[in-house]
Amino acid sequence: MKKIVPDPPRPLISTPYFTIHSDISPRDAIAHACELMRVVAETLDNHCRDNAGVPGLNLLANAAHAADSACVLAEHAKRRLEDAQEKGARS
Repeated sequence: MKKIVPDPPRPLISTPYFTIHSDISPRDAIAHACELMRVVAETLDNHCRDNAGVPGLNLLANAAHAADSACVLAEHAKRRLEDAQEKGARS
């Protein structure tokens, strides 16, 4: 016999996939974020190279460029943070 009423939706997962330590320093957080962005950019770049000529890769190439740019900005912010800490230590 066929079921007329569909099954109810599954409950949403309430536990996070990952957590961030509340005591991580801004410098370390920026360093980790930069490394994650670098891996994203490298993965996208490799995919674009392996699939050259396939339509629609411009979007992925743009995403790789955006991740590279974000990484450069994060490295700049990290350097500025370190410079500010050094100036504060000297004062």
